[in-house]
Amino acid sequence: MSVTLPAPGPLYAALQVCHPSGLPDWLNDVTPRCATAAAPLQLDEQQAEQLAELAAAAWWECQQADDDGHPLVATFGTACREALALLERTVG
Repeated sequence: MSVTLPAPGPLYAALQVCHPSGLPDWLNDVTPRCATAAAPLQLDEQQAEQLAELAAAAWWECQQADDDGHPLVATFGTACREALALLERTVG
């Protein structure tokens, strides 16, 4: 399956911030270093599910921090929400 993530930079940043212990090697390997642009990801079903779980956890963290007033909370939350919607449509 091929997935083009919306706003790959903010999504990758959100995942890095919300998962400080590190992301799966496969995700680090396919994401450009600066993460400002990304080619479509070739994900198997397990990777798509893992990415959805990571994005859901990051989105939950953003929702919990919504009242903090940090400028990146909305950006990160939107990126996670859009990625989850895309993965749901792609994987079904």
